[in-house]
Amino acid sequence: MSEVLRVEGLSAGYGDLIAVHDVSFSIGQGDVFVLLGANGAGKTTILRCITGLMSPRQGRIIAGGAELIGKKAHEVAKLGVSHVPEGRRVFTHLSVEENLGVSFIDARAKGRTLRQAIDEIYALFPRLSERRKQHAGTMSGGEQQMLAIGRALMNAPDLLMLDEPSLGLSPLMAELVFERLAVIRAGGTSILLVEQNSSCLELADRGLMLANGHVVLAGDRAALEDSDMVRRAYLGTN
Repeated sequence: MSEVLRVEGLSAGYGDLIAVHDVSFSIGQGDVFVLLGANGAGKTTILRCITGLMSPRQGRIIAGGAELIGKKAHEVAKLGVSHVPEGRRVFTHLSVEENLGVSFIDARAKGRTLRQAIDEIYALFPRLSERRKQHAGTMSGGEQQMLAIGRALMNAPDLLMLDEPSLGLSPLMAELVFERLAVIRAGGTSILLVEQNSSCLELADRGLMLANGHVVLAGDRAALEDSDMVRRAYLGTN
């Protein structure tokens, strides 16, 4: 199985604060890799380093056969890495279809026209098709999350990274989002998932748990589900 992302010895921080200490992991094609941990554990910092939104102190990040450190966010996207940030951040004054259209990069189209790419998103999220002319800012949080994911998929990425996609959603809507992520994964797209919802473990192949920027647990889904550390510190169960 080919590798779509490799992170080696990553350390990063803000000013004098070191938020991530010597983190390493890899993600294979079609894998779902989960980053667990409480708020402030360093999860979002890792995503920001991968996407070129901040520069790490040390380490390597390899995707698409290229070193990502030093590249701008748009250069990382062209290498097949898409990011759905926390809070969705859709263009509220644009329609659903306009949001999708402005996200399309010809270089990553993989033989698809803009129309074909949009129709693929509508097939994945039929609710977006129903609201294609609606301004994104007038939609529910769950619908906006669908749009944010659809926007990230417009360029057929090799790796889809999501920062807490279930945050603020009803249980029913969160379940729908996770169901769609399973479909995306079945299509061969790798997923790096940051979550505070225990349902994410049902999708995971492997993952790691962070505490204060350090890796305190790493393993496959069974190891994470069976860990007393995860149940107590992250999932809030005994």
